[in-house]
This record gives sequence, C-alpha cells and structure tokens, in this order.
Amino acid sequence: MKVGNLDLTPYIAYGGIKWQRSDVDGKNAGRMLDGTMQRDRVAIKIRFDVTCRPITAAEQAKILSAIEPEFVMLTYTDPVTNSTKSGQFYSNNFPSTFAMVRNGTEYWSGLTFPLIQK
Repeated sequence: MKVGNLDLTPYIAYGGIKWQRSDVDGKNAGRMLDGTMQRDRVAIKIRFDVTCRPITAAEQAKILSAIEPEFVMLTYTDPVTNSTKSGQFYSNNFPSTFAMVRNGTEYWSGLTFPLIQK
C-alpha cells in the first residue's frame, strides 16, 4: 500500500489494514411501505482503516505529511480482484498517542487513519 511515493507497508501494524466496501445509494433507495427494499446504487466506494505499529516521531511525520493533502493517490491490492489498483482517496481524523522517549527518540503509538475513495 502506497500513498503517493510513500510505501506504508513498513509502518503498518500486524492486522492493521481493515478493508470495507460501501454502496452509495441514490434518492430512490430505501424500504418501501410494503416492506420491500428498493436499491438505487449509484456508486461503490472503498475505505481502508489503517493502524500503524509504534513509530518514531520522524516516521509519523512522514506518514502524516503523505496523507495531509485534500486528496492523495493510493496504490493498493484490491481484495475482490487480487490486482493492484490506484485511485484518489482522502483522509481525516488521524489520532495518535505519545508513548515515550527512549535514548532521545520520541515514540508514538496508535496512529490510525482512514483512506476513503473519492
């Protein structure tokens, strides 16, 4: 998984990528009065929730700088087709917790962020 030119793989925690497909429904979608479901899918969007391993402040700065622009180019393996795809994604709300200083180096843990298809 790459955001722009930054390979995120070395920073991701074990089990740290959650994939989700979301349908975007149009105005005619919903439950009808007779109880049947009307679908009006207008798009399918992909979302990844990424959790990083404990990282240094310098590593965190690289990641946060890469996902900061309004839209970023994400290259990823599509689990549906098992092929490499690229597309524009955005990110928001990326919490992280200061963990400690060891030998003069700051460490952070729990950096998580979504990557949501445009």
